[in-house]
Amino acid sequence: MTFPISRQGLEQIAIVLAVGVVLFGLLALIRWRRGDDWRRFAQSAGFLGALVALSLGLAYTVAPNIPTPPVPILARLAQNPTPDTPASVAAGRAVYQANCVICHGPQGLGDGPAAFTLQPRPFNLQVHVPQHAPGELFYWISEGIPSTAMPAWSVVDPATGKPKLSDTERWEIIRFLQALAAGKAT
Repeated sequence: MTFPISRQGLEQIAIVLAVGVVLFGLLALIRWRRGDDWRRFAQSAGFLGALVALSLGLAYTVAPNIPTPPVPILARLAQNPTPDTPASVAAGRAVYQANCVICHGPQGLGDGPAAFTLQPRPFNLQVHVPQHAPGELFYWISEGIPSTAMPAWSVVDPATGKPKLSDTERWEIIRFLQALAAGKAT
């Protein structure tokens, strides 16, 4: 069984909790200076501080082995601009079949003909796609994944002067993979 949260996710949870520590700490300080009861706010800040420590402890001990490459926060927030229609899914299927099947296999199980020659092997996309935001998937398809065979599909092809896959094609692949993972596409 793998740990369900990545190092990056735990670090971001720790940042949010640290903001809570600061806020409750400031509220405790304000209440203390006014002579009011400040202990509840201080206890809350302490509890959140313990959660920050736990989150970072898990991030740097248990989670490092999870192969989730970092994604910039703004890229993670990107949403798929292609409509969620059968036409988009079909277009994504066509682009996927032409470019991705060799490694990821026809059903995205990581069992394509070239998969067995790759180290690490491609992931089972039916499992991993639902675990990640669309912006993360788009970033990884666009930029590739370091230390794996996953290429950057946004790189300009010198022969044509265009990206290997357009932004729309990459988003359509994501629509297809989401439908595949949900059991709505084959």
